[in-house]
Amino acid sequence: MTNVLKLGGGAGVDRDSVLGNLAARARAGERWVLVHGVSAAANALAEQVGYPPRTLTTPSGHTSRYTDARTLEIFSAAVGSVNQQLTAALIRGGARAVGLSGPNVLRAERHRAIRAVRDGRQFVVRDDYSGTIIGVDGDLLRTLLDAGCLPVVGPLALGTEYERLNVDGDLAAAHIARAVGAETLIILSNVPGLLRDVNDPSTLVTDFSIGELPRYADFAAGRMKKKLLAAETALADHSPVARVIVADSRLRSPLDAALAGAGTHITRSTAYAHA
Repeated sequence: MTNVLKLGGGAGVDRDSVLGNLAARARAGERWVLVHGVSAAANALAEQVGYPPRTLTTPSGHTSRYTDARTLEIFSAAVGSVNQQLTAALIRGGARAVGLSGPNVLRAERHRAIRAVRDGRQFVVRDDYSGTIIGVDGDLLRTLLDAGCLPVVGPLALGTEYERLNVDGDLAAAHIARAVGAETLIILSNVPGLLRDVNDPSTLVTDFSIGELPRYADFAAGRMKKKLLAAETALADHSPVARVIVADSRLRSPLDAALAGAGTHITRSTAYAHA
């Protein structure tokens, strides 16, 4: 059985707790793929080099990193640095981790014309280096897993013209989960899961089936919308993935806690969530 973990790259994520728990499970013989984000590291590096991060907001309200050519270099450097740090920490914890920055695993199609809004006016961006994932080298990942390795994958993809592209980490994890035949995709960040009220942890939605997703997506805020989109992608028709867990990285043994019921469990049927 294989599982995929997406570790968020935002501020407030408890990387040490997650990596210690993951390394212990890998030492016990479990098969895992780690996909990581880099948002906080990329933002910090951009500020250090004097080229602050910028965002694009679509007419529908979706916000993403504006990845022009210089930002792509900064983002790529951040991906490499974080990937090396996570891989080293897992090796220190006894796991056979193998760092993969992304282009050797993920394929994507570049967004060549992004419609955005600024100060109430729409415009089209044509120099952005972000993309939509269109393929995963599942054979490479399965070969590493079969060899007892723990692949660590960053959110960069190779475009159709062999250019590097910034891709969403949650969606990358969802596509990878499908490609390697994972049973569970766990998304850990700095929130307890899906909350009805983002300011009240007691409003946590503990579980629902994928068919109920539209009713919960209505009150999802910010990055949670992307996490729900990743869940929808992972659990789409004919996918081997049985459940997606959105949970908190800041718990003690966060992977153990998520698998034991913490966070929000999104499944093919509500019965599975309670099993």
